Amino acid sequence: MDAAIAAAAAAEAALKSTSPFETGITFTKTIHREPYPTISPSRPELSQAGRTVLITGGSIGIGFAIAKGFSQAGAKRVIILGRRQNLVEEAVSDLRKEYPKVQFDGLSSDVDDLADTEKLWKGFEEDGTVIDVLVLNAAKISTGGAILALGRDDVWSSYTMNVRSLLDLTERFYKQKNGGGRQKFLVNVSTEATHNFTKSGPWPAYSASKNAGTILIQLIAKDTPPEEMQVVNFHPGVVRTSAFINAGIPEDFYPFDTASLGGNFAVWAASEEARFLHGRFVWAKWDVEELKTGEIGEKIRKNDHYLKVGVVGLQE
Repeated sequence: MDAAIAAAAAAEAALKSTSPFETGITFTKTIHREPYPTISPSRPELSQAGRTVLITGGSIGIGFAIAKGFSQAGAKRVIILGRRQNLVEEAVSDLRKEYPKVQFDGLSSDVDDLADTEKLWKGFEEDGTVIDVLVLNAAKISTGGAILALGRDDVWSSYTMNVRSLLDLTERFYKQKNGGGRQKFLVNVSTEATHNFTKSGPWPAYSASKNAGTILIQLIAKDTPPEEMQVVNFHPGVVRTSAFINAGIPEDFYPFDTASLGGNFAVWAASEEARFLHGRFVWAKWDVEELKTGEIGEKIRKNDHYLKVGVVGLQE
């Protein structure tokens, strides 16, 4: 079977699949597929004024929507990273036209390359740049196929990108020499593939590595007070990104979520309002008012393991 046809078939099968975890779609009574007032970047409570935001994988798709969200929230400076210089330059050009009051910088950088990230953060230190918000959005979606068929090297490359790069960037972010005691905000763009193994079936290396990366960030949060660095993992939704477009999936095939839903949610996650979710994993489509109140809110307040990735035993 032609590789493109196989990829399209795998993507269609994943979107059509169901699993015991499908209830995540209706975890809150109200679900969202597009932005809504509570997470609007225009709310004064979500203001990012005076902050410098660094977004990995920020030139296209969800990352670009996140850059727009922080721009709408009045961030002082937005820095986007991407491997393809032409896309980074195009994204920055578009952002500058739409948000002339925000300082934008687009840097060509491979966050999977330790030498590249060393150079990046050394540059920040030398020019006095302090990153207030780090959004970990860059990820690798491996070639579809069984893990043993892909082989060690292919599978491990997913781990260096989806796990090691998160640790590398988070450590550098947390240990910045500049900035004194300013509170930091870490937002990790995760995926439902961390737990929905049926839907992520065609890409097991992606699922396994994103699961590991999410747990890594979760454990970092466990040992880090939110007053120092607030940490939130979130699934941005099923967005018709280039991966689906290139696989030939039509827009009306599935009730896709808008990229701006995740973009706005990332801004909310980097606000004081999201502190109660420190170290937890949520979906952008879940209504945040319901997360804060009622039965769900009560469970979050009382159960430190609620909405965290892990193995939960069964009770009779």
